[in-house]
Amino acid sequence: MTTQPAAATPETAWVPVPALAPADTPRSGEVDMAHVRALMAERDLPPLLVCRRTMRVVDGMHRLTAAILAGRTTVEVRWFDGDDEAAFVRAVQENLHHGLRLRTEERTAAARRIMEAYPQWSNRAIAQAAGLSAKTVAAVRGRATEDGPRLATRVGRDGRARPVDPAAGRARAAAYLREHPDASLRRIAAATGVSSGTARDVRTRLRAGEDPVARRAGGGPPADGPTPWVLPDRARRRAPAGDALAVLARDPALRLSETGRQLLRLLDNRVLAGSAAAAALRAAVPEHNRAAVAAAVNQHIELWLAFVNAVELAG
Repeated sequence: MTTQPAAATPETAWVPVPALAPADTPRSGEVDMAHVRALMAERDLPPLLVCRRTMRVVDGMHRLTAAILAGRTTVEVRWFDGDDEAAFVRAVQENLHHGLRLRTEERTAAARRIMEAYPQWSNRAIAQAAGLSAKTVAAVRGRATEDGPRLATRVGRDGRARPVDPAAGRARAAAYLREHPDASLRRIAAATGVSSGTARDVRTRLRAGEDPVARRAGGGPPADGPTPWVLPDRARRRAPAGDALAVLARDPALRLSETGRQLLRLLDNRVLAGSAAAAALRAAVPEHNRAAVAAAVNQHIELWLAFVNAVELAG
């Protein structure tokens, strides 16, 4: 039996069935034929989620099987743009909320695979992606890392990278500085696995004869340097008053060179300052990818911090 496909929506497309590759599914068993037969009775099936780059099904193998058995030659799809690891995470998330739900053992296996792909993710971030509790993910991580390396940082659900043991990193930086007192901040950071901000703070404390392992007020755990978006003290002292971007835009040294204009374009994110535009951008972030957006922003913050550090050291 063949059916005349309905018109595609702006978010979907109709593609030939032979063009699709089987899914990299988080399910451990075969296709559930009882569920397939139930889907065959449906007149309109929801679109499959398909990776645009590989044409591999991300979510919808039961629907695809039902379409094939019903004699359909084309199926409606929604596109996914991302690498294989991101596609697997998305497949897990899709199967948490509709159709045949993943069993506990399948979600646990998925968490283990997500952990291998994204070892820097926190337990809570992996738990949210796999539909498990953070306690369960912590147990899975404990078993997985008994004989393996442990990362110095993990990325949480908000996309922020946080040190697992910041005191240990500061101690490493202090030891390295005692042996290499003239080392640059970048060299210290690379050698000891801390941020440039932490390397600077440790060096300042050592020079002042203070304990390099900083303590928060109230005796809390040591802090790992300034938050990424805080400018170093010297850069803050040099920053012009008022609208810094407007000041830079009037500088001929920047306006009249291609690299200068490129820098101005990169710095111009004024759309985020407008309430309506910023609200529209926030609304455009899909709920299932909030952590990924936050992680991408945090990566840009880290790149800008390294840029500021290099500019400051060159001054």
